[in-house]
Order: sequence, then structure tokens, then C-alpha cells
Amino acid sequence: MSNKLKSFIQYTVITLIGVFFLYFVFKGTDWNDLVTKFENANYWWITAGMIVSMFSHYLRGLRAVMLYEPLGYKVPVKNSFYAVMIGYMMNYIIPRAGEVSRCAALTKTDDIPVEKSLGTVVTERVFDMVILLIILAIVFFMQFELLSTFLKQSFGTNQQQTSSGFDIKWILGIIVLGFALVIFLIRKKLAANPLFKKVIDLLKGFGEGLLSIRKIKNPVYFIFLSIAIWFCYVMMMYFCLFATKATENLGFMECLTVFAIGAIGIVIPAPGAGAGTYHFAIMSSLLLFGVPQADGIAYATIVHGIQMILLLAIGSICSLLVLAMHKKKNA
Repeated sequence: MSNKLKSFIQYTVITLIGVFFLYFVFKGTDWNDLVTKFENANYWWITAGMIVSMFSHYLRGLRAVMLYEPLGYKVPVKNSFYAVMIGYMMNYIIPRAGEVSRCAALTKTDDIPVEKSLGTVVTERVFDMVILLIILAIVFFMQFELLSTFLKQSFGTNQQQTSSGFDIKWILGIIVLGFALVIFLIRKKLAANPLFKKVIDLLKGFGEGLLSIRKIKNPVYFIFLSIAIWFCYVMMMYFCLFATKATENLGFMECLTVFAIGAIGIVIPAPGAGAGTYHFAIMSSLLLFGVPQADGIAYATIVHGIQMILLLAIGSICSLLVLAMHKKKNA
């Protein structure tokens, strides 16, 4: 199968996923009511959220500079920020094209080969994944009873037939330990399995990405920036919750829960950086806290839509700046 055909199939599947979720979310929507909710939203809080979001992107550019230094490249923070914004813009246009576009921008401004800068992106993704998993773990244990009740209601499980939350945690722990024991006992047979080898290689790459922090001059500062980036992400959502009447009374823990579930929606491949999957995840998570489905859809649409417009606009400006710098450098 040719690479072009593979890419076509990949983008087709991603588009279909997004279309399916968008149809599911907006099916039966009262469009007049949705427009009214848009009009009644407090956009000052949305603006505050977008400012925090932009600051997180600046921190991402600052963090990336620390990864370029061990490669022998001293990249100005503004150039790194331009590249980050171009990457975000391209993700809205072509799914999963952001990383390559970001690296291509750095090639134009600072002559960093794409293959080298792509390696730093992998390291960033590893640390981002670790922080996201920590957030998911915090939400899972802090909001376990709430999530358990929601799942019971969603799947119509009789509460009398279900163990308590404490018992379920123990059952899950036993299952995990049992699975680990089985893997340990049959590890020699698994070692010959091609799929298992791929999983092991993936885990090794994950570990190498974590260990690459040893090459950074100030690893503590790198970790601090990584935490700060994700804290800004959460605060962006927290500010935006104040924008609508239905969500303004939610607290920080509720925000963290909505954020974590929404992040899963972003991770799922979909066009427009989570169009459809993000809306579904946010709508579903807000239902946990009694926010009506229509209000959840309105909130998700406002946040996703304004963020998309902002990133497309600033990404376009950054693209023009990078092209201008490239022309000036080669003049």
C-alpha cells in the first residue's frame, strides 16, 4: 500500500470519527436556543481564559528552547513560540500535521534539521503524557464515587448488584496485579510475539524520552515549566466556566474533572483538533455535575470555536513572520 493511500485512509477515518461525534452531539439541537446561549455568554471570562491559554503556548515555546540547546542550537524564544503557534494552526487544518509543521518552521528560522527537532517533540509529548496521566489519576481517585454513580446510571446497573466504591477499587487493583503476574509468568513466550515486541519498543521509547531530561542544563526548571503549562490549561478552562450561567458555580475540582475528560476527547483522532470528540467529552463530563446537555454543548462549542479562531489567526500571523525572517536571512 502506497504512503499516499495510507494517508488518504487515515484522514478519511479521522474525518469520519469527527463527523460521527458532531452528528451525535448536535442531533436534535434547538439552534435558536443555542444562539441565545452564545449571546448570553460572558466573553470577558472567555477572553481571560484565552489569555491564559496563550501564555501556556509561550511557556511551551520556552520549554522547547531547553531541548534545542543540547543539540547545539540556540533558538530565540520568539522563534520557538512562532513554531508552536504554526503547529497548532496546522492541526486545525490537517489532523496531526502540527508537529512536522512546527519543526519545518524552525528549519526556516534557525536551520534545525526536521529530524532533530522532531526528536525533541517526542520528549515533550512523553512529559505531557505523564502529567496528563497524573491528572487523570487524581480525578479518578478524588471523584471515584461520582464517576461510579454516573456509569451505573448510564448503563442501567442496579445499585444493589454493584459493589461499593471501596470494593471496586480493590477489585481493580487485584485485576491489575493478576494481569501483571500472568505477563511475568509467560514473558518468555510473549518475547517472541511481534505485537508484544512493538509494545516493549514503545515503552522503551517512552523511557528514553523521560531519561533525555538528563541532557538538559536545568531539568528542575524543565519540569516546572511542564507543570506550569498544564496548570495554565486547567486555569483556561476554569476561567471559561464562569462565562455561562449553567457552569459558573462549578468549583476547581469539578473543573479538573471536566478538563481531564475533555483532554481525552482531544487525544482521540478527529479533524479540527478535536472537533466532535471534544464536544462530546465536555458535554458528557458536565452532565456529571448536573449541567443540562444543551448548556454543555453551548459551552464546548464556544470554547472550542473561539480557541480555533484565535489559533488560526495567530498561527497565520506567525507563518508570515517566519517567512519574512526566512527571506531576510537568505537575502
